[in-house]
Amino acid sequence: MEAKALILCLEALKITRREKISPSSSLYIAYRKGKYGTSELRMARKILHLYSIYRKTINNILTNIMDTLDLSWEAKKILELLSTSILYGLRFRDIEKLVLDLRRTLGKDWPKELEKHIGLIRFLDKIDRSILFKEHVVENYQEWFVKYVEELLGRVEARRYLGFQDNVNPPIYAVLNKLKKNEEEIIKIAEENNVHLRIDKRLPGIYILEAEDTRRLKKLLDAGLITIQDFSSYYAVRILDPKPQEKILDVCSAPGTKTFLMTLNMKNRGLIVSIDSSWTRIKGQKKRMKFLGVEIAYEIQADARYPLPIQEKFDKVIVDPPCSSTGLIWREPFYRWFIKPRHIRAFAKLQSEILNTSSKYVKDGGLLLYSTCSITIEENEYVVEDFLKMNPEFSLVDIEIEVGSRGLRGLEESRRLYPHRDLCNGFFVTLFRKKD
Repeated sequence: MEAKALILCLEALKITRREKISPSSSLYIAYRKGKYGTSELRMARKILHLYSIYRKTINNILTNIMDTLDLSWEAKKILELLSTSILYGLRFRDIEKLVLDLRRTLGKDWPKELEKHIGLIRFLDKIDRSILFKEHVVENYQEWFVKYVEELLGRVEARRYLGFQDNVNPPIYAVLNKLKKNEEEIIKIAEENNVHLRIDKRLPGIYILEAEDTRRLKKLLDAGLITIQDFSSYYAVRILDPKPQEKILDVCSAPGTKTFLMTLNMKNRGLIVSIDSSWTRIKGQKKRMKFLGVEIAYEIQADARYPLPIQEKFDKVIVDPPCSSTGLIWREPFYRWFIKPRHIRAFAKLQSEILNTSSKYVKDGGLLLYSTCSITIEENEYVVEDFLKMNPEFSLVDIEIEVGSRGLRGLEESRRLYPHRDLCNGFFVTLFRKKD
């Protein structure tokens, strides 16, 4: 199992290298293509998660004790994956047998130049791991990002935030699909399948999910009785507070998480127009909404930077545009190595364009909600400030659900969520009202 899990990781990294997508996304592509079991998938997921966090530290360690220049890409990745697993928490039963299984399984694809470095694995097994965790927290991020978070939160809390992301297992949040069955029925079915739903006391209707058997959990997911989403998405919809018979515009909607959550609030009565720029994502959302029992959503493929192909004005508009995903690093640690300041600036420009366009479809007296899965000021407070300057007919509404912390730069009506404080994705949300 261990050898196949490592090979699955290697295949996923090859896909990441070729397709420029995250290792977690690549992992499921590799899993579907190969002959792997669920136990191998679970182990591969753990290995890749650790590798995504500690890849720079591991690379520095290996470079200091050996010459990596004579290694092929495949050989180097195998060595990095093995080293990451040993140094950061996974225990292989028998290293000698594992290497033998790797040789046998890979056959002619086994990198022969790796042979002289296998002894290094025994040496790594003797390193004091506590030193690594103490000395390399900052090294697990790009230097610019460390400085950015320090300016945002202060040095002490920034270190706590960065270290927290690397050493916590993010909770899984779930919502009951009351479009299919009532709450009592779903909870009873979940308990019968040893799927435990613990109430999150911060907001009614969202649960922390604990499952003893992932196969039984999959049964509930496949039946559409529960859906998985982050606390932050649920929070945004609770702030907007959709009501039956309202007309709502959901911009940048795919894969439809907020469309579904709003439908629950609206009891499947009213209208939700869902907009996304990708026809592929819109088709995926349409299929998902039908599966979940959503009957009031109308999906349109359109680029929200430009006037939309609709004439309607809406009671409420929700805008959750593409962002840098700096708030998702604890779930997708690989993001930390690719996001650059220029990407943040580019996203902020895109977000401003989408927000300005979307605001044209809010009726007088209506509400406009803006949110991102980013912790940067450029994508959040700066976008809000610029929008208010350009659109004086809108004003900020104080968010009454007191979760998270107040916005920065004096925007106390807005809310910010951080993983280390709120146990959810890093998130920003603000609510505007259009004058009557």
